[in-house]
Amino acid sequence: MFPYIHIPVYHLGPIDLDPWGLLVISGFVLGLEIARARGLAKGLDVRDIVDGVTVTVLSGFVFGHLVHVLAYHPEMIDQQGFAAIYRIWAGFSSFGGFLGAVIGSVLFYKVIRKRDYWAHADVVMYAFPFAWIFGRGGCALVHDHIGRPTDFFLAVNFDNMMPGMGVRHDLGLYECFYSMFISAVFFALRKKQWPAGAFLALWCFLYAPVRFCLDFLRRVDQIPGVPLTPDVRWAGLTPAQWGCLVMFGAGTAIFLRVRGQMARAAAVGKVEAGGAS
Repeated sequence: MFPYIHIPVYHLGPIDLDPWGLLVISGFVLGLEIARARGLAKGLDVRDIVDGVTVTVLSGFVFGHLVHVLAYHPEMIDQQGFAAIYRIWAGFSSFGGFLGAVIGSVLFYKVIRKRDYWAHADVVMYAFPFAWIFGRGGCALVHDHIGRPTDFFLAVNFDNMMPGMGVRHDLGLYECFYSMFISAVFFALRKKQWPAGAFLALWCFLYAPVRFCLDFLRRVDQIPGVPLTPDVRWAGLTPAQWGCLVMFGAGTAIFLRVRGQMARAAAVGKVEAGGAS
């Protein structure tokens, strides 16, 4: 098991240097560089990649916060008023972020700067798991997603900082590790000549089922002195689990599109080969 690691927030004048924020920024920079390099390799204009990534990420943050407030913690509006909406740094839903990223990418590549959507979105998606490692690493360092008690060998011992908690799942840590695995798969497949959209489908198939299962490990028990806000459940599932179902369905639709393109390309190749003979 892992020990509980606590990294304090450092103050540089009026700027708070917290581990989550620093890792998220690092992930954004790394992801941007990976997307830029892959875009160049694919013959795309680097300006379209850089600007598109920026709009996509900003949209992801805005919608991620909105879903965090409206779907998970509507009580924040009663407690804080309108400030709960515009303080986008105060809470973030990953699936809200995914929704925002889709909206942002469509807005940029289909409205603001019309480009081949699938070609550009696939490049952005290829870079995403590498950046997500840092985002979930930040969640792991600040222990945003404490789960149920367990004796799993990758769990975290919370007792030294939170007496009575014991050894528990740390879902942010698990996602960080799993994002490393997805990144390794993407890197291994980087030279495959697949139609644009393949990495979008692959992300949906790899991420959604695992995240769906991880949400069943969320903490539900009450411990004196350790506050717990119960998770919102819709028909027994968290909003993220419903998002997983939608994501998997979207991945299936994208996969069928990619497979259809591959089949058409193979048919054209056979015709051309027949004509050449």
